[in-house]
Amino acid sequence: MATNENLTTLGDLINPQVVADLVNEKLGEAIQVLPLCAVDRTLEGCSGSKVLVPKYAYIGDAVDVSEGESIPINQLTATSAELVIKKAGNGVELTDESLLSGYGDPLGEAVRQLTVSIANKVDKDAMACLAGIKTDMTCDQSTAALSADVVADALVKFGDQCDGPKVLLISPAQLATLRKSESWIKATDMGVAALMQGTVGMIHGCQVVLSSKIKAASGVYTNYIVMPGALAVLLKRDTEAEMQRDIVHKTTVVTVDKHYTVHLANESKAVKLLVKEA
Repeated sequence: MATNENLTTLGDLINPQVVADLVNEKLGEAIQVLPLCAVDRTLEGCSGSKVLVPKYAYIGDAVDVSEGESIPINQLTATSAELVIKKAGNGVELTDESLLSGYGDPLGEAVRQLTVSIANKVDKDAMACLAGIKTDMTCDQSTAALSADVVADALVKFGDQCDGPKVLLISPAQLATLRKSESWIKATDMGVAALMQGTVGMIHGCQVVLSSKIKAASGVYTNYIVMPGALAVLLKRDTEAEMQRDIVHKTTVVTVDKHYTVHLANESKAVKLLVKEA
């Protein structure tokens, strides 16, 4: 029997590697917090589901040493945090009819939604890390609404490291108050490239980014001022796609999963700001 070289098979329509490549390509744009994260791929190909991340204590400033005197020797100390690699995944099931004659682009829509699904999970994990910011980097202004003055007070937490790019994550509901400030700079007038998606302007050197994940609880908003490098994503395995046929119902299941963890890598580069819901 002759073979039709132009025959279109479901394998042509759904190639797991192509789906995985598309998801990974689009994830860079979809993960909102990615520009603030250092991405570490050293765990790829290594065994184990846990990793110890060291946190070194500062040895102190150098001191004057007179001629003939000994240079002081300090002990380098460190604590460690154990991080567990997690697997995030999601999937869709597509009928043969939808793939072969469906309106629009069912596979493209599936890839888009799978990408958004994984991206939202990474963003959610990153926000959970920021929620764990300790007291010494928390500015409690919960008796006052978000304002330019409140932002200025929060920046003091960075000490002499307050220069450099940083992002202020706010709820869309908080934007109007900042826009009315004399210190507000529109996004088109910032003079610097936006670090993240959703950047709408700048105040006191902070690029203001809208996030639907910033919500009020018990009348208080929890905002964050974050410098690049504050967060880190440790990749165990990048996004992988697989598919399986159901020959009874004539459907194809496509799943994607990602093995990773997110952690607060540099606690001195992020401030938690508590403000009153206006």
